[in-house]
Amino acid sequence: MEVCRDDLWMRKLIMGSGQDEEKKNGSRDDVIYKFGRLYRYVKLLFAASLLVVMLLNTHSLLASFQRNELTERRFLSLNKCPACFGTSWCRKFMNGQLSFEGWGRVRLLDFFNVKNVHFAQYGEPREGSRRVVLKRLGSNQELAELDQKICKRATGRPRCDLLQAMYKTDFARLNGDVRLLTPDVVEGWSDLVHCPSQRLLDRLVRRYAETKDSGSFLLKNLKDTERMQLLLTLAFNPEPLVLQPEHVEMH
Repeated sequence: MEVCRDDLWMRKLIMGSGQDEEKKNGSRDDVIYKFGRLYRYVKLLFAASLLVVMLLNTHSLLASFQRNELTERRFLSLNKCPACFGTSWCRKFMNGQLSFEGWGRVRLLDFFNVKNVHFAQYGEPREGSRRVVLKRLGSNQELAELDQKICKRATGRPRCDLLQAMYKTDFARLNGDVRLLTPDVVEGWSDLVHCPSQRLLDRLVRRYAETKDSGSFLLKNLKDTERMQLLLTLAFNPEPLVLQPEHVEMH
């Protein structure tokens, strides 16, 4: 009788364990199903929200396809100069020689374009048009933070007139009768000038001015606004200064 009781107890224990395992599996399946359903609802809600936004901005969407924003001073940030990164191509932009391709004209999609990379068409009267890639030197947030830093250095406030503020920052320290850009001025401003030589800085100045290496081109030959743009680019993102030599060499 004792053996039978033990056997019966073991059977109940095994059956109970099996039922507990089935309950756990069932609960896990319920959780997965609920998360899957929630994920579908979120996607549907996002799609519906996007559709509503597009409907509310239908006029803006149509206007985006009809106008060339690359001819607008504010879109190009020309209103911020000399707190900008150069002006040598401004005339080409303002003349409408560059225009966004397809959906690149829709500004609502800039929300997903964090790196600010755009595809466009660039046309020359005698050469026709060709595809080019346009890139801002930072994300919208990084560029906004740069503006705030300039204002804080100049006025102590996060917002100001950038045109006036630039003349009260370190970017204007070489204005006037300064002949050379020297290592002690910009050392540590960015990786490119972590430990710069005078030869490197002289080359950067010549390339920024788009002159050949032969002969001597001094910093004093640049306008004050050009000097500030050079230093700002060197501090924020020297990528165009690195690419500039290759561009000049090809021509």
